[in-house]
Parts: sequence; C-alpha cells; structure tokens
Amino acid sequence: YAQMLSGEVNTQPAETNRQQFVNFTDTPIINEPATWEIQPQPVTPTPTTWEIQPVVAAPVVETQPEPVITTPVVETQPEAVITTPVVEPVVSAPASTVDITNLSANLLAITSDKTGYPVEMLELEMDMEADLGIDSIKRVEILGALQEMYPDLPQPNLEELAEKRTIGQVVEYLQSTISNSASVEVVVPTTPEVVAESIPSPISTPPLNDTAPSLVSPEPEIIDTNEYADLGQTLLAITSDKTGYPVEMLELEMDMEADLGIDSIKRVEILGAMQEMYPNLPQPNIEELGELRTIGQIVDYLQKLAGSQKKNSQPEFDYQPVQIIDNVTRRPVKVKFLPPPDSLDFTLPEGHISLITDDGSLTTSDVAQSLIDRGWKVVVLSFPQSLVSQQSPLPAGVERVVLADMSEELLQHKLSAIATNIGTVGAFIHIHPIFATSHTEGIFYLEPEKAIVKHVFFMAKHLKKSLNEAVRYERSCFLSVTRLDGAFGLEHSGNFGAIAGGLFGLVKTLRWEWPKVFSRAIDLSPTLDSQQSAQHIIAELHDPNLYISEVAYGSQGRVTLTTSFDK
Repeated sequence: YAQMLSGEVNTQPAETNRQQFVNFTDTPIINEPATWEIQPQPVTPTPTTWEIQPVVAAPVVETQPEPVITTPVVETQPEAVITTPVVEPVVSAPASTVDITNLSANLLAITSDKTGYPVEMLELEMDMEADLGIDSIKRVEILGALQEMYPDLPQPNLEELAEKRTIGQVVEYLQSTISNSASVEVVVPTTPEVVAESIPSPISTPPLNDTAPSLVSPEPEIIDTNEYADLGQTLLAITSDKTGYPVEMLELEMDMEADLGIDSIKRVEILGAMQEMYPNLPQPNIEELGELRTIGQIVDYLQKLAGSQKKNSQPEFDYQPVQIIDNVTRRPVKVKFLPPPDSLDFTLPEGHISLITDDGSLTTSDVAQSLIDRGWKVVVLSFPQSLVSQQSPLPAGVERVVLADMSEELLQHKLSAIATNIGTVGAFIHIHPIFATSHTEGIFYLEPEKAIVKHVFFMAKHLKKSLNEAVRYERSCFLSVTRLDGAFGLEHSGNFGAIAGGLFGLVKTLRWEWPKVFSRAIDLSPTLDSQQSAQHIIAELHDPNLYISEVAYGSQGRVTLTTSFDK
C-alpha cells in the first residue's frame, strides 16, 4: 500500500487501484491486505484508525479504546469531578491558614508601640509617611514585629509592600497574600484523597500519587542542605543590580554606606531580593543587621543564621567579622584642619521660617539676631523648664513656642501650628544645651539630655516633608550644634555627656536619606563666647561645600574628622 501511494507499483491500471482504495476505506472488512508483503509497516503508526489491527496486535489495540469508550463519565466520575474540587477547598482551608480576624487591630497596636502614637488616634486610612512620619526603617520594624506575632504569615514582597501608603492598604495586602497562599495549599491535599477513593483504575491513579507528594514535601527537606556556599557572590550580584555598580568593582570589604552610598531603603531592597533567592534563609534580626557596615559582615551574619537555627550570642556576632576579614588595617580617627568656609548667599523662600531650639544661653539670641539681620523670619522653640531651666532673651520680632512636656504628640501639634500660623519650616538649627558632668564616675548618660536628643530625632521625623519640599525653591538646612570640646570629644578636655554624640550620627544619616537638604553637625568648644559661636554657626549655614558632614571649632581652629595612617 505504501508503494501504491508513492507511485512505485504501476502494474495495474490507475482506475482499479483507486477503486480498491476507496472500497478499502469505506468497508473495514477486507482480506486482500494479507497478500501484501509490505503490511508490517502501517501496523505500528496507525493503530487507532485501522480496524485490521487485530491481526497483528490484537491485545494491545483492544485495551486502549476500552478506557475511552467503555468508561462512561456518568457512573463512576460524577462525584470526583464535580463534588470534590469545588466544595472541599472552602471547608478545609481555614483549618491550616493564619487567623487574620484581628490583623488590623494588631497592626495598629504594633504601630502605636513603635511610633508612640496612641492607638485611639490611629486610623486605617492614615498615610504612614505623610500623616505618621513612618520611614522605611520604621516600616521594617513594624513588619518584623507583625511577623513575630504571626509566624505563619507568608513572606510579603517588599517592593509591592513599599507601594502601599496607608495602614489599611498594608492590611489588605497582607490579607490577600494569606488568602492566595491558603488557596494553593488546599488544592494539594484534596486531589489525592478523591482520586484514591473513586478512581481505582491503574491508568489514572499512579500519576496523581506521584505528583501529590512532590508538591508537599519540598518545604521541609531543602533547609539543611549546604546551599549558601555562594552567598557572598550572590549578595554582590544583587548589590550590583540594585545600585548599578559593576560586579567587578564590588568587594566584600566595602562599606555599604561610606563606599557605596547605600541608604537604609536600598538595604531593605537588597535584603528582600536575597530572601526571594533564598526562601529558606532564616529571618534576620533587623537591629543586628543595621549595625553591620560591610558586605562581608552581612554575608558572615547570614551564613551564621543559615548554619544554625539557634540565635547566635552577641559576643560571637561582634567577634567573628574581625576574625574572618584578613589584611584589614584598623586606623584611628584624628582631626583634620580645614580652611575657613566660603559663603553661599541665599535666603529662605517666601512663606518659610527658620526654627531654632533654645539652649538657654545667649548663643540662641545671637544666632536669631544674625538671621533677622539677613531678612529671615525666626521662631524659637523652648524646652520645658524641668530640662532647660533658663530661656534665652529674644530680639524683637522673634516668636517663642514653649513645649509644656516632651511628648511627641505635643511636638507634632506645635510644629503644625507653626506651619499654619507663622510659616513652613525651611531651616532647622538645634543648639544643644550644656549639661555639666563629672568624669570621676565614668561615662554619663543624663536623662534630661537623653530626652532632648530623642526629641531632635522626632523633629527630624516631622520636618522631613517641609524641608524636602523647600529645597525646590532654595537651600533648606538641618543643623545640630553641640559643645563637647571643639574636637568631637577627641581632646578629652571638657566634661560632657556621651549621649550628645548621637546627634552626629543623626545628621550623617540625614545627609544620605535627604540628599538635597543641607545637613551639618557642628561641635563648638565651651570656651567660645556666644558671639563667636553664632558667627561659626552662621558661617557653616552658608558653606557651599556639600562633601563635609561634621565640623568642629576649638583650640586647633576649624577641623573635621579623618582616618590616621600612623600605625
């Protein structure tokens, strides 16, 4: 028959060949193909359409059509097809999923605990950044506390979560992730149960039994494998993708902030990408992770988490980076002389004011007077007398706002009142009060000083929006002024509390978080009088140099910090 189709057999006329072929397809009962010697070839490829097949492979052909034709879909499979997939997912899903009935109330409680706002003041419609001043770091803390409360909560996508503005949107997003993960889990257990009972045939049961365990078992099995050997290279690749630096340029010893300019938001993005690539990686402690500086230290920390489920003790955590990183020279900090600054002539935009905190000395008065002489509008914010006993005398035209207590709610209310009734804050100068201490009993952490430093952090939180908007028109500023010893505390010549050093860390952080806002920390020697102090503050306020974050004035003149190469 194959030779007839190809034209090789031409012994008979064409009409008789066509006649035989037509009769052959119309009536399946023909005995003539037995005389063809080419018969073995067409038997194998077309067993379904030819009914002559019983001559060659009768048992094979008879068993294949029987499951298709004989098994009517009416008697055995109506229960398995209709009943199980639709009804059982709804019933069995809630038993294994997370109880989210109080998710919104718990998130409000955690937000209240982390921010200090009363729970009754919080609403689901509030914008986390605009209304509550919650930045990316605080978001991670709130999410971490929520995951501790709900350990079975699915890992959210950090990029999608960052797009949610209000507390209610975050709640809806978490509820959707829980429902999606629950729907996936339900399909797996219901299918093998129904198939095992209602379809005992050998054709359908084996493949379903093979696929069902493969969906359930991978979760607990992969954790113990040594899959984190290339953790360092993976982190370098993700850092390159998120920052744009070539991978060849990145090294494990690089400081993520000082060398690469990676701020806290970019850290969260990099960590989120790492957790997507290593879903079984244990959840890191955000506070511990925030203390790590280099890429290598982060790799070491993550490898320790993967190596043991038990949390590592703090001494081991602090000591290991020093052991692993070889050939890294530890260099002491020293002061570096700076020439007098240049002066950038600028003024505040229309409708903006300068806010100065009152340290109780004449320095506040002289700084306010200097700004008024330049045409600025000035408001002085005074702390409660229980913290700063005296109030500075103010020049004419300067309004004073007094804080009755140190609650964040009152501070936010006062700042809103200043913006509404007087003007939007375009420049902020904190002049830190002098707290006399004695070094005979060790390092001092005075509670009044700690309360003021904490309040400056709150001020930065609530002034973020106005300062970053004012920079569209003119320079906006955030300055802190301390009186350690005029050399960042390195001369050890005065009695000062160590807690004021936190203001330098705040300003340097804002320099990365708010790149367009001029931020600078100033340390003045206590021996300088109020007029000299005011002159130095105004000079730094107008300095056009954006590469210096901290400056001191003391016995060595104008200096900043650098590293020493002396061994």
